[in-house]
Amino acid sequence: MAHQHGPGRIAAAVTGAPGAAVLASLAVPAVLPVSADVRLLIALLAVLPAAATAACLALLARSAVRAWVASALVAVVAAVVLVLA
Repeated sequence: MAHQHGPGRIAAAVTGAPGAAVLASLAVPAVLPVSADVRLLIALLAVLPAAATAACLALLARSAVRAWVASALVAVVAAVVLVLA
């Protein structure tokens, strides 16, 4: 049976998940004990695979609510890490 994507999951995959992935790819290097140049390189190298993975996972979610909640949870955790770092 084919998997049908609703508009909520598609919207989460196009808008919410990549935004959360960008925040996460900025938050992870912020806590690494390396120089600023290496942190920037890590963030730049991680953002595209993270955004692609997040979009795919949002499309694979069981419902639109789960896709949005997962994206929001990642974004909130990443924002907290960025504020505290």
